[in-house]
Amino acid sequence: MGNNDSAMTDRSRVVLPSAQRMYWAASRWRDLSLIDDRSLFSGEPVNSEAASQELMEAFVDHPDERAGSFYEKLESQLATVSAEAIQLAAELVFVYYLIVSTKAAKAETKRDQVRMVLAFRDTGTSDLPDDLAAALAGGVANPGTAYNTYRWKMFGYLVRFVQAVMHVPRAERAALFADWDAFQQFIGTLDDQSVWTQRYALEHLLFPDRSPAVVSRDDRRKISAAFADRTGGQLDVVDLVHQLEPSTVYGDRAHVNFYRTPYREQWQKPNPKMAVYISWARRFLDRLDDSRAAWFARSERAAEAIASARNTGDITAPVRKSLAGDEAATAFVAWAQGHDGEARHALAAFTDYRNAEAIDRFLERVPEGILTTEADQLAIASVFLMSHGAQEFPLWPAATASVTNRLTDGYPPQQSATVGEKYVLYLERVDVIRSGLGSPQRPWGTRLDAAVLADLLVRVDRLDGWEDGDWNTFEAWRAGKAVALTKTSATVPATSVTSQVKAPVATASSSPVTLEALASLLFMDEDGRAWLEETVDLLEHKRQLIIQGPPGTGKTYLARKLAEFLAGDPERVMLTQFHPGTSYEDFVQGLRPDPENPTSFRVVDGPLLRIAEEARAHPEDTYVLLVDEINRGNVPAVFGELYYLLEYRDQAVTLTYGQGFSLPGNIFLIGTMNTADRSITVLDSALRRRFYVRDLRPGETPVDGMLRNHLAQHDTELEWLAELLDRANGIIKDKDQHVGPSHFMGAQMDEPRARRAWDYTVMPTLREVFYRRPELLDQLEFATLKAAVTHTVGDAAAD
Repeated sequence: MGNNDSAMTDRSRVVLPSAQRMYWAASRWRDLSLIDDRSLFSGEPVNSEAASQELMEAFVDHPDERAGSFYEKLESQLATVSAEAIQLAAELVFVYYLIVSTKAAKAETKRDQVRMVLAFRDTGTSDLPDDLAAALAGGVANPGTAYNTYRWKMFGYLVRFVQAVMHVPRAERAALFADWDAFQQFIGTLDDQSVWTQRYALEHLLFPDRSPAVVSRDDRRKISAAFADRTGGQLDVVDLVHQLEPSTVYGDRAHVNFYRTPYREQWQKPNPKMAVYISWARRFLDRLDDSRAAWFARSERAAEAIASARNTGDITAPVRKSLAGDEAATAFVAWAQGHDGEARHALAAFTDYRNAEAIDRFLERVPEGILTTEADQLAIASVFLMSHGAQEFPLWPAATASVTNRLTDGYPPQQSATVGEKYVLYLERVDVIRSGLGSPQRPWGTRLDAAVLADLLVRVDRLDGWEDGDWNTFEAWRAGKAVALTKTSATVPATSVTSQVKAPVATASSSPVTLEALASLLFMDEDGRAWLEETVDLLEHKRQLIIQGPPGTGKTYLARKLAEFLAGDPERVMLTQFHPGTSYEDFVQGLRPDPENPTSFRVVDGPLLRIAEEARAHPEDTYVLLVDEINRGNVPAVFGELYYLLEYRDQAVTLTYGQGFSLPGNIFLIGTMNTADRSITVLDSALRRRFYVRDLRPGETPVDGMLRNHLAQHDTELEWLAELLDRANGIIKDKDQHVGPSHFMGAQMDEPRARRAWDYTVMPTLREVFYRRPELLDQLEFATLKAAVTHTVGDAAAD
């Protein structure tokens, strides 16, 4: 279904649902604070001119060049300013984060840091309201590393911007923010060197219908240069965006997104992961006909169901027929049968609304408890959306979409993204595949063709005519066990499929164990899955990795599950733990008494040589040696000659007892390391050079969100424990002493067990660390923390 011309006028404003609260918050800041001189959070009148002057004197004019985080130094710099100035500072931190995608900073992180600034004063400030907090779950830009690294510069620019606005007579401010040219003249008076990102962010937030969400100066230059021939001259992106056809559509609205196909391919470097995907995809092109026919048949049944909802006939039979094979169908059909009028109203959404918006409107009309999971929602809604035309709106198999997103290096949705918005991202991946098989200007096939092809790559069991090596390489790539660039040959034909792939259902997948399944097992979100993918990539490159972090972050558990995933069989994983007494003889090889002849000794292989022997005997398999607490041993002495072999696996050395030895290439080595125990000697630089190091820290990916996901699945009544843990770590501040989530992730968790874990596992360590700060320890008592996050005393305090 097409879009009318009026939908295409404001092409710079992001039309996706997750962005709308951001635009509302920005307009509220403009009208309430910048124009009317009121607090963004409370709405009460303030003196922003005086408050901004305080911030200028305390922060901008007196930079703090000492070591420390931005917020530690900010608290020190603002130690003597008024509560009103603190309030303004917190509101500017809110504005700083408002445009930022939740891929770059999670909503919880943004909210915590706004509240951290408010906590600089015990009284006199107003908290972040829930409606504004919700706006932080849907930014539209990924500003890049410099935006965070030079946060102090960005914050200083915001202070100067507010001060300059306050110098404009109040009666003239509304006109200033209604006229793009006048605003450009005004903002041009501020020094924006090295803070262009913040300026462009302000321009988009305050003039979203004029300035696109491109906040990188370098990206703007590249985009302008790339499209110069097409537009007859090099235009600034502010003008260029209104010359191009929209690339993202939601309902009747559309916008130009330079970071999505077909535009990103025209100015960014080629994506190597996409090139690998296309090389595999070409080998499946002759297998589309049967599956394509099945998808068409399903779209026809969906159209019949939607048509039945518009007349007076029975809708149960056509709805059941259209959903045949979907696990979620039973509950939905039963609801439709018992609530005819409500069901017709829900299905009418696919007549009343366009494209992805129809999915969201449909789901709004289905009562909670009918389609309980997002996978169920996708399974049902995308079937009915095919009634709009399967070639343009293909089915959305949830498992296929998730794996395809990983394999093609897709984009994670905003935290506040709706199901319909996620469908838009799915279509974008489909279009990327079409572009890769053809070109941005002349894409291959239809969206249906690309969707069927993507489904084949994810779900097919085995192709005849492939060598075992080719197929094993393909399966490893598909599962995420080998994400390093794969050299494939497009010349071997995929002659036949051993088991016929039928029209898919969103909840089913015949693919092997994947990174998605591993992430789910570890209660990780989409960012956590990406973290896992990067971790596997690092292992593929160097074959040695250390996972480090404070206690309670699940280092050993994660390392073990990652090892089992990579090996494909727990029998091919060997675990050993270092301690101060661990020696070379224990780990590699040493003399031990001969049980059969107690008066003599024999050379006994340690875990390293034993797993190496197994790996050498089975070169087609992957083996993993897991070294827990690797930094508790004297690592240089324990590893010995292995220092050399870790870097040069294709060479051999002579071991201490005269045996020649090389380290097989099909062994990965994963170590875990505790960062909280500072009595342990850190690893020397020679060993660190041979290992990649991944951090597991509370509040950061992938640990952030684990506890919430676990509680949401198993203990919904205890979801406040996640807030309790966040609050405790905010009080502790030292990242190496932060408390990890695993204390609250045990089986059959309840409040008494959570309290015991805190009192008898966490608090003894905290008492040792903060023994000179009793006032801080009082704040870290379980009952005190619970009262703060639930606003009640609760059973724990009563006990």
